[in-house]
Amino acid sequence: MPQNYSDKLKDHYHNPRNTGKISDYNHTAEQINPLCGDEIRVFLKIRKLKIENLSYEVRGCMICVASASVVSEYAKGKTLPEIKKISLGGIEKMLKVSISPARANCATLFVETIRKHTS
Repeated sequence: MPQNYSDKLKDHYHNPRNTGKISDYNHTAEQINPLCGDEIRVFLKIRKLKIENLSYEVRGCMICVASASVVSEYAKGKTLPEIKKISLGGIEKMLKVSISPARANCATLFVETIRKHTS
């Protein structure tokens, strides 16, 4: 495992938060990263643009899984516009790691799924 992976990234990969499928979701979105094959399906309970609850199912690399986990923790209680503004730099700060341009799509898949599939 490369040394540039932070302890926080490794923790969120090995112990991902908010995984599975919540029963009271009212919106779902899914997406595949065509560059590496990462797949994600997000389940959201949204009321008045605010994320009251969420979960996800993911099959992907360490960066994809850890990013989905850390952003899902951050997203609870936030509005959709707030989540849609999260950048690669924001995810890097959350995970305390620098992500190479080649892996940017892995890191942003969770946010991109919400951005593209919710109004």
